Amino acid sequence: NAAIDITTMEGAALEAACFQASQCLVDERYEAGVEALTAILDAPATGPRRVALLASRALAALRSEPPNPRLALADATAALALDAACEPALHRKGLAAFALDEYETALAAFKAGQRSLGPDAGGLADRRKYALWIRKCEAELDDDDDDDDDDGADRAAEPPSAEGTTASDAARPQPVRPIATTTPVVADTTQEELTAPNTIKYQYYQTSSHVTISVLARGATKETSVVDIAEKTLLVKIRNALGAWMTVICGELFDPVIPAESSVKYLASKVEVKLRKKEAYEWHELLQGQTIGGDAPKQPERVAKTLKTAHRTAQQQVSAATSTPYASQRDWNSLEKEIAEELDKEKPEGEEALNKLFQDIYSKATPETRRAMNKSFQTSGGTVLSTNWGEVEKADYEKDRQAPAGMVWKNWEGEKLPQKDSDD
Repeated sequence: NAAIDITTMEGAALEAACFQASQCLVDERYEAGVEALTAILDAPATGPRRVALLASRALAALRSEPPNPRLALADATAALALDAACEPALHRKGLAAFALDEYETALAAFKAGQRSLGPDAGGLADRRKYALWIRKCEAELDDDDDDDDDDGADRAAEPPSAEGTTASDAARPQPVRPIATTTPVVADTTQEELTAPNTIKYQYYQTSSHVTISVLARGATKETSVVDIAEKTLLVKIRNALGAWMTVICGELFDPVIPAESSVKYLASKVEVKLRKKEAYEWHELLQGQTIGGDAPKQPERVAKTLKTAHRTAQQQVSAATSTPYASQRDWNSLEKEIAEELDKEKPEGEEALNKLFQDIYSKATPETRRAMNKSFQTSGGTVLSTNWGEVEKADYEKDRQAPAGMVWKNWEGEKLPQKDSDD
């Protein structure tokens, strides 16, 4: 598509720019969509469309590769400042906040979005998506509360010193032997590195191409962490407040990875390690033997290969719905199935039944059919819904406008636009 001059973003120029941005989203070219929408939003004035444009750029930012949840959160928040009842902006704010580990913000946004649907508004799919994300936020917040409770219990268990302070406070100026551990580490000032038993948890999930590990170490940085990703092994160590190193993960990975295409991110509440799988199939576990905080026991090579072969065979026979990608064993597929069963009990009627029919057609359609439905419906202003991509690809619904009997097309300034069967 040719570039558009946005120095005077009004009238026809604005319409053309919005059409170009919409076309990028329809074609799933989200990075280009972000650029096109940014050009529009940077113009001097964009009128009442600004809320929709901000919400659209939030969607494009979330679906870009790599995603940009910070931009999405800022856009969704700006859209809600202009229209607090904008349901798409509420949903995208929740998604962005969840991706940034801001679970309380995400939960508030999802609940507000759910309320904005009302008791009779929105289809089953809309209610299902909010119910699922609200449960996910509550589960993550429960985990955070459990971690805080564990930290408090560990500190309360430390014996008080003669001065009335805890042992860790009294010994803070100098290295000490950890208290009440199963594998005590003797303090030795001649050693270059102090070690301590691991108290940090982690969890992981996976796709066909990546394994993403969240090490739940608040405030950890590159200087206080060691993450060594090799083709067959992974080592993650975190330094605690006393300067001692804790080995969180150490062992041989379930299957080889590609270190050059793997990455490490340091976030406020965790360290995120993203491993690129060498072979695209589901791992049965993270490590061979699931060793944590020590050297992994070596499996005989023949046994390891037999286990992997058997697992690949089993994967071809079982449904993906039985997988549990989280180390915490929380089965999100089962949770989503429960929500679906609850909502399926509600029988849609009238317009909701028609919307569900279109949703079923879309969910079972080919990529070309989905693209045809998206482009025809969005660019025609909701007056055309076609599943024939060969026809839709060549059509220009912005130029050949159609409208139901008794209705006319108008632009945002209220000017009547030419359309089929029009007397103008």
